[in-house]
Amino acid sequence: MASGLRLDVRTRSGGIGGWRYVLATVVRACLPRVHCEGWLRMLTGAVEVYTNHNVLVVGSTGWPELAWGDGPADADGRHVVVKTCGQVDHTRVSLWSGSMPVLGVLVFDGDLALEDSRICVGDVAGLQRWTQRVSRTGPQRVIVRVDDPGYASRVYVGLNISADAQVRPLPASGGPVLFDVLTSERGEMDPANQRGLALDGHDSPHARLAAAISLLSDRSLITTRRNGYEAGLIAERLRWLSTDLDRAGAVALGEQLRQLVIAARTASPAGDRTIAPADAVRIAELILKAVARAPDRSSQGAAGRP
Repeated sequence: MASGLRLDVRTRSGGIGGWRYVLATVVRACLPRVHCEGWLRMLTGAVEVYTNHNVLVVGSTGWPELAWGDGPADADGRHVVVKTCGQVDHTRVSLWSGSMPVLGVLVFDGDLALEDSRICVGDVAGLQRWTQRVSRTGPQRVIVRVDDPGYASRVYVGLNISADAQVRPLPASGGPVLFDVLTSERGEMDPANQRGLALDGHDSPHARLAAAISLLSDRSLITTRRNGYEAGLIAERLRWLSTDLDRAGAVALGEQLRQLVIAARTASPAGDRTIAPADAVRIAELILKAVARAPDRSSQGAAGRP
């Protein structure tokens, strides 16, 4: 069976920030209060690999010669080989820097010697490979988690995670926890980083959107201009949940979301303009219903053809 490689390469913070947030992250990383080993605290890249064999390689660009056993993962100091679902479907590998979701099961946490400031992902037969630049060359901590040990379909790779990194809930402000995050950030986690972590995935869309909306209600984001910008970024992310939601539709949903957030803040019984978890869940449900009602552009195009 032929191998295939699907790329989802990102150089944007939290998957939603674009170059503006990459720049903002660089600036924030220079501040003394951050103390993060890496200058990017985000999802830095993702790739879907389809392999003939059920073994995935993560590590140095030089190909491994190690023998692996029956366990879910093995390592040789330069690579980690992970057992996957093989030919059944693609295996998605996501790379994180500075912070990563604590999802699935830990199968490796140790140092790998990475060459030429690059990390490589590919199939064990060497038919395909994908590389990404990392912060430095040489031995460095690499964390690998999988959704199903021995039969992984999702692999989470963490880089630039400091030895004293802490596990914190997401959202950190309270309410239902989406998942825990292992982060090198000191002090309060940056709200934009939290939002990015919440939205950097397409599973559990309702829970992820509700978490992002609750983070949008942070007091530092109550200004109309900033609030509209962040709401628009969240709405743009909704395009991944529909085959027919174009940019115009996403912009309209962003405005609808912003108005719902303003109304919930205005009605806040505490008078502090925050959003109750129940309101965030309700707003997320309304927005996702609107996504489901997005016009079917494919059928409209078919109707217009002779």
